[in-house]
Amino acid sequence: MRQTLDALDRRLLAALQKDNLQTADQLAEQVGRSPSAIARRVRRLRASGAIAADVAIISDRAAGQPLSAIVHIQLERHAPQEGDRLRRRLAASPNVQLLLDIAGTFDILLLVVAPDMAAYNAFADANLAEHPAVRRFETSFVKKRVKATLAFPIAGEGE
Repeated sequence: MRQTLDALDRRLLAALQKDNLQTADQLAEQVGRSPSAIARRVRRLRASGAIAADVAIISDRAAGQPLSAIVHIQLERHAPQEGDRLRRRLAASPNVQLLLDIAGTFDILLLVVAPDMAAYNAFADANLAEHPAVRRFETSFVKKRVKATLAFPIAGEGE
């Protein structure tokens, strides 16, 4: 079910995506409403699921400069249940930052982090190399993160 957001909701969500530690006073100043009205709106956005989580995004440096890899996975077509098991296994791994079902030559795209190449190889061996759902996989290693965000562009943000 798609939630209907008004212009104020969209402006609040855009502001919170930039910094979710802003106070109701700070947000109220940006959107021209009272802090109490803003606090109620933000509580409602959290309760409705429009705000899915409040998290800290730590720097690569604080994480120990982990190795990042983009992994494309092609599934075996004759093992749909095995594909579901693979997805559940990958989703449960702390090494997997992003798991997407994609269209094209490959079926799954992962963003995987590991402390070093040996740890990445152990992850790949344990989760991909011998898994019956995996026909093949290809890995590209990230040289430098230029931009990393989960922020969505908010339609009508400037209203």
